[in-house]
Amino acid sequence: MTVTIKGLDALARRFQARGLARAVTHALRQEADAIAAEAARAAPGRLGETVTVIDESRGDRLSVAVGTAHRAGRFLEHGTVRHPAAPWLWPAFRARLPRIKQGLRKSLRASFDRV
Repeated sequence: MTVTIKGLDALARRFQARGLARAVTHALRQEADAIAAEAARAAPGRLGETVTVIDESRGDRLSVAVGTAHRAGRFLEHGTVRHPAAPWLWPAFRARLPRIKQGLRKSLRASFDRV
């Protein structure tokens, strides 16, 4: 599952001149780690042990992925023809979304104060 926050790349480019890209990257990584921890707790069985955070940033495009390489994760999250969905990752993201926005705001404000 990939979640994209629209406008984040443009914002990061605008702030790069002020050295704020590092602050945005740090805030994103902290929030991704928190989402991974919550998803790992919510994942059934031993699936939680396989939840990882991967930095997929390329150039000036910031991207952090949270998930598992275990195929059962996708089947549980979205369901199959025979088994209903039992989401474990999406609810963790949705619960964390207000804190993600707040964390980014706080990080950017602190960076502006330093610049």
